[in-house]
Amino acid sequence: MRQLPKAIPELDGGLFLPRQVVDLLEAVLVDHEQLLRQGPQVAQEPLVVLGELRELLRLTGPRPALPPAREQLGLSDPQQELLSRNLLRH
Repeated sequence: MRQLPKAIPELDGGLFLPRQVVDLLEAVLVDHEQLLRQGPQVAQEPLVVLGELRELLRLTGPRPALPPAREQLGLSDPQQELLSRNLLRH
């Protein structure tokens, strides 16, 4: 996994987040929203929390599509990894 840059403290007490960190956080939010909406019952409380996180991170409004979080972090697909390990055993 590659390293992400650190957040930089600002004079007003906030944090400056580099673009790579913001993109990763947004991809994670999108993934979790999709998982919540796919469930048999759509729970409103988690969706409200994710909406509040979006507002806090200022990720509202139209944005371009981002690659999945696993891809941004350089993580391999667990299913493919498991298949590869099983093929190597035989």
